[in-house]
Amino acid sequence: MDRLCHLFRWVQLQSDGKRGRRLGGYRHRAFSTTEHPNGHHLHGLPDVIPTTWFRRLILAVFVVEVGATILWLASLAVTDKADKAFAQTVAGLVILLVVYTAGPLTARFLAPVASSSRPLTERLQAAEAATAIGLPVFLYDHKDVNAVTVGMLQRHSRVYVTSGMVERVSDAGLEAVLAHEATHAREHHILISFTYACCYAMVAHATDSDGLFLIGFLGFMALRRWSEYRADAGAAAAVGKQNTITMLEELSLVYKTPKVARWLSFASPYPTLPMRIEAVRTGKGRLI
Repeated sequence: MDRLCHLFRWVQLQSDGKRGRRLGGYRHRAFSTTEHPNGHHLHGLPDVIPTTWFRRLILAVFVVEVGATILWLASLAVTDKADKAFAQTVAGLVILLVVYTAGPLTARFLAPVASSSRPLTERLQAAEAATAIGLPVFLYDHKDVNAVTVGMLQRHSRVYVTSGMVERVSDAGLEAVLAHEATHAREHHILISFTYACCYAMVAHATDSDGLFLIGFLGFMALRRWSEYRADAGAAAAVGKQNTITMLEELSLVYKTPKVARWLSFASPYPTLPMRIEAVRTGKGRLI
């Protein structure tokens, strides 16, 4: 049962960004397709993409039901108590696989209707052409300033952009947003997170150590930050440092970073916007 608790905690942590990552700041990641970037996140699975509370509720109930069914089937598959723990671990891995691979379908459920705004669509199309993103981009109406990449494999990846994002950032910033999201897909950041989660689950089963959760959590935090810094670096390489800094500065006007955020950043899987701006300028990202 302890191993199962480890796994459930891990699934909860992953909820920010399993399916994608959003780009954003300390409390709201509008970028990593993720704070209320990934996320990430799995700040509740439904929070990966801004949507209505009803659709979030439906998705949450569905995820719980699917997870409970998988665990129930795993318990029926074995009769020997000695094998129960391993069966629970395998069931947890199956749940992780379902959560990660269902990203594109989840996104279509959370954002089912495309935006009908012609000016916003034309701006986004111009940014797509300028960056040659190479991924399908979906614009939908929502006030949140957010962009999200879903899909564990690049060929299945898709970028979801809210109308709020297109309205609030400049053309240069919008190009950097798309370049950032394209880097997440191109460098397989979601697949890397999934692999890390699977390795953690297997090691947790093998060691049966309560202290392992802290180590796994710190590794997860470092991996998420590395992914965000890499995505910003990819954007800087694709559209230029200044455009990327412009994008981050524009986001910081929307999601203001509190002064205490610098000291509380260790509790977030994402670097703050000031930390990301500094990383783009210097080429060095700080974990804390």
